[in-house]
Amino acid sequence: MKCLSRRIFLEPTKNDWESKGVFNPTVIEHEGVRHLFYRGVKEPNFSSIGHVKIKDGVLYRRDKPILWPTEEYEKVGVEDPRITYIEADKKFHLLYTAYDGRSACVGYAVSDPPDSEGMFHFEKQGIVSPKVPVEEAMKIVGAERYKGRWKYLLNGKGKNTVVWDKDAVLFPEKIRGKYAMLHRLDPDVQIIYFDSFKELQDDNFWRDYIKNIEEHVFMRQRHKWEDLKIGAGAVPVKTPYGWLLIYHAIEGPYEKRVYRAAAALADFELKNEKRLEKPLFEPEFEWEKVGSVPDVVFPTGAIVDNGKLLVWYGAADTRIGLAEIDFEQLMKSF
Repeated sequence: MKCLSRRIFLEPTKNDWESKGVFNPTVIEHEGVRHLFYRGVKEPNFSSIGHVKIKDGVLYRRDKPILWPTEEYEKVGVEDPRITYIEADKKFHLLYTAYDGRSACVGYAVSDPPDSEGMFHFEKQGIVSPKVPVEEAMKIVGAERYKGRWKYLLNGKGKNTVVWDKDAVLFPEKIRGKYAMLHRLDPDVQIIYFDSFKELQDDNFWRDYIKNIEEHVFMRQRHKWEDLKIGAGAVPVKTPYGWLLIYHAIEGPYEKRVYRAAAALADFELKNEKRLEKPLFEPEFEWEKVGSVPDVVFPTGAIVDNGKLLVWYGAADTRIGLAEIDFEQLMKSF
């Protein structure tokens, strides 16, 4: 699978909050306007979320972040947003990584549709991932391979660290009457179904989930180029063929890791998924290979438009790239 084109879409500015890098954007369309929310980073490594409106091909970029750290659990950064509109409740749901310098959790904010000026007004709802200390999680988890992955957190961050949860994305419609969310408790991508986000704020719910984590695994590492880690990327795209999942895969060793963009196709009931045998694309250009973190393409936004799959991605944790791919050709590749 070859991209029709790849180009730089957005660069850092002199604004302090996004002067070090802009990357890992999520994208959504609403009433003819495309909205892009992205991670902006300032020195030494503090993150906020920026907003760009795209109308008739023109970019309208806010000078100030739309979301920034205000709570203790996110004091170092609000990172890597993914936005989903759920028609059933007429709400825009924003999931992001909340980082306090020790633990990485899933933060959740919600907004009504944008106002007459095209502005969103997000209200933070707290953490919707496990707040279970990693030491406790290692004792109750049912699969040995998780203990090995989580041990590095215990050694590196200390026993007060909670088990890390990242790369959370919400499906844009309910599945069998429930919300469906992909997320990652390293090393697999899991899926969780729930009736209310309040369920995800119950520590006992998560203790039971961790104990029976094998029941929730949706994607495991399969290819060599996925050997270090995989994670959900863009909000799933509903197509006539099923759910298109754009995800990232990391090949090790860690010191020489390479992040690649990848694609999978799941049936509408999310019972099976199939993947491309090769990555969708990988770092090739200098602006993807050189930056704050080298050799990274990190896909987090996707839309199908006029026969093309448009994929927005973080490039070397420094800027945002845009890839165009022939949609029908991609579907024939599965």
